[in-house]
Amino acid sequence: MSAVLRKKLESSGGVPPKVLQNKPFWTTLEHTLSIWLNGVLQAEGELRLQSREVSPGAALADDLFGAYVYGFKSLDRDFVVAVSIDNLVAARFAAQKMQQDASRLAEAPQLFLQLLLEPTAKQLSESLATTFDMLGQDDEPPQSAPFDGLEIEGNCLVAYYLCDLDGQAFRIGVALKLDAVLALTNSASDDSLGGGTVGGTNGLSQPRVQNSSVQLDVVLDRVPMTVADCLRLVTGSVIELPGTHRSKLTITAKTVDGPVDIAQGELGVWKHQRAVRLKSPVDPAFLQEVVAT
Repeated sequence: MSAVLRKKLESSGGVPPKVLQNKPFWTTLEHTLSIWLNGVLQAEGELRLQSREVSPGAALADDLFGAYVYGFKSLDRDFVVAVSIDNLVAARFAAQKMQQDASRLAEAPQLFLQLLLEPTAKQLSESLATTFDMLGQDDEPPQSAPFDGLEIEGNCLVAYYLCDLDGQAFRIGVALKLDAVLALTNSASDDSLGGGTVGGTNGLSQPRVQNSSVQLDVVLDRVPMTVADCLRLVTGSVIELPGTHRSKLTITAKTVDGPVDIAQGELGVWKHQRAVRLKSPVDPAFLQEVVAT
């Protein structure tokens, strides 16, 4: 390793340059954490990166700091190793659950807060694994495991983010297997070399395709209704949406044959504005139609 490369790695916390330069990865990671944290805090705030570094798995217990640390393990595809949550997040989450003032719960027994936070920490690990297509066999999510007892081979990528709300900085940290992150980065690089081939569809790089436009709609839910019930709708009528969830949105595109479902998404916040993040690839059949027309 050259002295120049060694100096660059040291200044970047040992994170490989190609991982640092993988903007889609960092954008997706930040967005996923932001959606989770805003839900936990019941408030909308923008995350900012505090630090990122590579930590040997054997030393992760020393490098990963936080009042509450949760470990995870997957038999097939290790990706999310641990989630770190600070005391401010814990107190605010407990306050929402218990309908009490957060300042009073900041001194609550640590074991109580640890157990209270465990399901939502697991939810974050599942969200990260799903978002980055790192679920195990048969879509098995990461399983909770005592952090102190984890045997972690190789290195981990440790990233901390801060969210400023009400004059306080709430911190969330994640530890991901570095080899899995590198695999994602290499896969993204391979896709970028495909010359406009997405899902086996050629021709997307042609100027006429690139310069065309399509209208997208985000559908919250679809409800079957009789014509009679529809005719009774007036201003102020309430339509119940029992199955609606902000993580289950449908993105549709308007085509010559009418609207077509092309992807799934979830609602969140990005740069202080409402935004939708895709949870699935765009339907290859739609891409083929775009090229054909």
